[in-house]
Amino acid sequence: MQRTVRDALIAVAVVFGVGSLAMLLAHVSPINGFGALLDGALGNPSEVAETLLQTTALLFPALGVALAFRAGLFNIGAEGQIVLGGMTAGILGVALPLPGLLLIPIVLLAGAAAGGLWGGLAGFLKARFGANEVIATLMLNTIALLLATYLIGGPFKQPGAGAAETPPLPAAAWLPVIIPNTRLSISFILALALAATLWYVFRRTVFGYELRAAGDAPEAARRAGIDLGRTAFTALALSGAIAGLGGATIVMGVLHRFNTGLSPGYGFIAIAVALVGNLEPLFIIFAAFGFGILQSGAIAMQAEANVPRDVVTLVEGLVIIALAGRRFIVERRTA
Repeated sequence: MQRTVRDALIAVAVVFGVGSLAMLLAHVSPINGFGALLDGALGNPSEVAETLLQTTALLFPALGVALAFRAGLFNIGAEGQIVLGGMTAGILGVALPLPGLLLIPIVLLAGAAAGGLWGGLAGFLKARFGANEVIATLMLNTIALLLATYLIGGPFKQPGAGAAETPPLPAAAWLPVIIPNTRLSISFILALALAATLWYVFRRTVFGYELRAAGDAPEAARRAGIDLGRTAFTALALSGAIAGLGGATIVMGVLHRFNTGLSPGYGFIAIAVALVGNLEPLFIIFAAFGFGILQSGAIAMQAEANVPRDVVTLVEGLVIIALAGRRFIVERRTA
């Protein structure tokens, strides 16, 4: 609990410190800049809904990243898993002539399966050949994006479309909206339920214990009879499945079609979200909301206070570096 609070305070300090410095260098008052940020993210109900939409898009991959981190594995491939999950949803959502009650769960599960397959591939390489999962997942991001670009720009491209995208999904494949006249769908509730489920799994199940043991003391876990290879494969496959599910919800609940630009880096920002939440699912919800404010309010900050949108990207990147570095130093000292 204390570590989580410290990490959150570090993240807040980085956000306000670096953000203020960047604004001053851009000859903008930090008070005006952050005021515009909050106004754009929380100024009225529709803006709050948009912030919760961004929160949801970050929460899925962040939970997946946290699951892998719990096993001592760095899943840097959530971005590619989001893309493949979204692409699968975009293709199947158009191809399957089913009523909504069947179509929606089938397409969501298919998106999760696609992401799980991609994460599981890195897990297999780790378990079978001892491959470094950081390099494997990072390279698989590029392969996933190139594969999606080829398929959506070719065989599955909407006829006559100028951009690489699938045809629009039928209304039966759309996720129901929970706030009228906004884009916030039931994916938000699904993400919260998933966070609660993972909290229970981490704390109350044998699998959660094996994840924690494999991540905290792999040699002791091996001597206790835990199959580290199987744990690594399962953790990365499930991590990818959660990120893939997130990609499917973006396609089904927001875009209503797939295009290769569906994620503005959610998979990478999710690393910071997971670290700020100290890998605890319930704390990750609040971390995702904080980063959702940054994502949602960045446009208003640029429009109202003339703050370059890149300031938000800079802050998010430095949060990742600060928290990852702190975590590395603490683990080295512990070892």
